[in-house]
Amino acid sequence: MFFITLFAILLFNSVASQGIFDPSTFTQGSCTGSNKWTIWFDTNDPSSVQGDFEITNHIKQLLPTYMCSSPSAIEAQTSYDTSPTTTGDVFRISTKDGFFCLNQQVNNYKNRLCTDYKVRYCCPSASISR
Repeated sequence: MFFITLFAILLFNSVASQGIFDPSTFTQGSCTGSNKWTIWFDTNDPSSVQGDFEITNHIKQLLPTYMCSSPSAIEAQTSYDTSPTTTGDVFRISTKDGFFCLNQQVNNYKNRLCTDYKVRYCCPSASISR
């Protein structure tokens, strides 16, 4: 039983840390104290023309009660909860701009689109509703 429990804990920890963060020194557990993670935002689906974009300012305008004006960090995952590093996509992530994946930067891009991504932000607890 101990080994099953240990395996479940290790599995949970590896799945829970599947994101990419900005700043890169941030971790899922770093959003503490008077801060908390927002809900996950998946406001865009990959387009055959451009790629997949989760833009910070767009999210602030679209869902202002769920987003703060100055997040301290951003985390990105695929829409199926894995790390963007497992996809082979080339992407850019920043708290200021959001998450960007351009189809033209994906290997064999004429036959493959960027993966679908989602993001969440570390914000002051008082500034967002849950």
